[in-house]
Amino acid sequence: MARLVCTGYVLLGMAAALVVAAGGALAAAGGAAAQPQPTMVLSPSSGPCDAAIQVSGSGFPVPGGPMESLGLYLVQPGTADLNMGILNAAFVERDGTFSQWVGLQHGGCDAAALDNQSDQPTGNFFVAARSGEAPVAPGERIPDIIAVARYTYATTAPHVSTEALTISPSSGPCDGAVEVRGSGFEPGTDVLLKLGRPGSDDTLGTLASATADSAGGFVVQFTLGDLGCRAAELDMTFGDPARPQLGIGAYPATYPTPAPQGIPPVLAVVAYSYTSAGLPVTPSPRQLPVTGTGPVDRLISPAWPACIGVLAALGLAAVVASLCARRMRS
Repeated sequence: MARLVCTGYVLLGMAAALVVAAGGALAAAGGAAAQPQPTMVLSPSSGPCDAAIQVSGSGFPVPGGPMESLGLYLVQPGTADLNMGILNAAFVERDGTFSQWVGLQHGGCDAAALDNQSDQPTGNFFVAARSGEAPVAPGERIPDIIAVARYTYATTAPHVSTEALTISPSSGPCDGAVEVRGSGFEPGTDVLLKLGRPGSDDTLGTLASATADSAGGFVVQFTLGDLGCRAAELDMTFGDPARPQLGIGAYPATYPTPAPQGIPPVLAVVAYSYTSAGLPVTPSPRQLPVTGTGPVDRLISPAWPACIGVLAALGLAAVVASLCARRMRS
């Protein structure tokens, strides 16, 4: 009877194991079916060959953690996977999406010229996304392409930039007052004047805003303030001490929604040479007397830690001896 009961338990266990295995397989199959396919779109998806565009993706896997690095490449026209140049890097969020600025610049116009086989002013080239763990050299095949998006160019000639900035005075204290004049902007363009972060493509913050008039110009006055001195401190750390300069750039004031990663390509930049005047003074560390007899900050004598250790050891020995004596008496 006991043997039958044991056999029954064994059979029930095997059946339960089969049910669990089958359920796991179904769950895995269901999960695989539910996994979205990576897709990528460009905004705008057509325009000049050297335009600044927003690349957005969804359904991307994130196996390496909360964010996975991607490389965005320009695919050589007439090929399926030859790298014509890396455009930018992007980072996938926890939900499998990303949004990144990309400047096509001269690479886009070179691609348009290669695609333009019959002297037509319009055509297409492609942007590809792959894992950004290792870059791909120009002219090499792009392995493991995850998704591609098509861009329709309207011209093969690069845009000749007319935007320009001037600053007055062009030098002074890091927190000084300046006047910036813009020219050659598209009339009605709203711009933000941002202070560049030395040693990085990022910015420290917005200094002022302006709108180009009917002639494409503007004049705005502001002070560099704390941002200027903060940038000067960073420039002294990362920049060239022989050329103490800060960069002030004009950026588009309107951003796509959702806002892409990074900052949009700058329209124009002007340099400001700063002097040391106005830099925050870092207090020197307080020097305490070596004898330990200072009036306020008395130093601890190096002998005290050793004395404390000896006293602790003697106290522990006394406790152990007392316990041993008590046990012997009992």
